[in-house]
Amino acid sequence: MLSENAVIRSATRNALKMMKDSGFEIPDKIEVVVDPKLPFMGYSTKRRSGGSVIVVSGMALKSGLVEGLLIHEMCHVYRTNTNHPSHNSELLNTVGHAVIHRNQLTESYQLDLIRQAVNHIQDLYADDISFQVFQKSGGFTSAQALDFFLDWINDTAPTSRTVEANWLQVGVMLNNCFAISNLTRHHVEDSGSQAESKVQKFLNQVNPSMKREFAYFRNFMTNLKENPSENEFKKDLAEYLTRVIALAK
Repeated sequence: MLSENAVIRSATRNALKMMKDSGFEIPDKIEVVVDPKLPFMGYSTKRRSGGSVIVVSGMALKSGLVEGLLIHEMCHVYRTNTNHPSHNSELLNTVGHAVIHRNQLTESYQLDLIRQAVNHIQDLYADDISFQVFQKSGGFTSAQALDFFLDWINDTAPTSRTVEANWLQVGVMLNNCFAISNLTRHHVEDSGSQAESKVQKFLNQVNPSMKREFAYFRNFMTNLKENPSENEFKKDLAEYLTRVIALAK
């Protein structure tokens, strides 16, 4: 059995090669480390000294999906290196802080929803590259993609009537919207309408305003442009976050 370090080295080498072979080479140094206690699959960040670090969770390492995770995170690195608006931290902070200040958001669950909403947009843009890499390498079939995103979709809406629960429910809706939009963006067949059925089951349990707004969020995520200008992206992102907050309130 390979050691943890050997698994990481092999997966990193393979992922970098697949990125390069697909036309998305990353010339900068990438360090991959494992955080056994990380409660989600992983994340990437830029180093002040140059290069990037990808943090992989213990559960991701055990899942056997670490190579796919590394490709996804490398796509975030690629978007950052090419200064795509969705990964421009200065732009995101400017829009995010303005929306948060204007709406006087101070609770942790409110700020968490804003971060989640932004992360979904970043993940969609990263996945636009990931799917090209997977298609080139044959490493991720449509059936696997459907199964993966079906796990994202929650068909049960939270029933609590607290203020915080309203914000959490919007978070569930955004997760569902992200998954169904990603399938559409990449022409993944929804065999037996499984994803659509789960989404509709969720929407049948929520209030009419959320049902109506779901159409906006789905359309927004599905039709994100590949190369928006910074001004266009800032305007669209501000409207998107404002509507997230309005729905949660």
